[in-house]
Amino acid sequence: MRDVLFPVASVAVLVLTAAGIVWRARNKRWVHDAQLAFNAQPRLSLILPVFLVLAAGVTVILGVGSLEAGFALGWGYFVLALDALLIVGFTVWIARRPFPMD
Repeated sequence: MRDVLFPVASVAVLVLTAAGIVWRARNKRWVHDAQLAFNAQPRLSLILPVFLVLAAGVTVILGVGSLEAGFALGWGYFVLALDALLIVGFTVWIARRPFPMD
């Protein structure tokens, strides 16, 4: 039971993150404000994606280590890494959109 709980919770976090991203992406005003925030401090806006990519790498290493050690819960780490990369992808999507001309 314990071996199944962490991967299932990781998938639940991934689904909730994806739903939140879809919900935020449909709100044009929020996306516009996010673009303005990225434009205001472009270097500072890179800190979160860089740390998320590093965290994704660490969670993949933890997942591989857990699976090599014989723990089935290691699959949950891969889902958490995918979750971090999904957030980075959303951030890149916002940053790469054409800048709105008001």
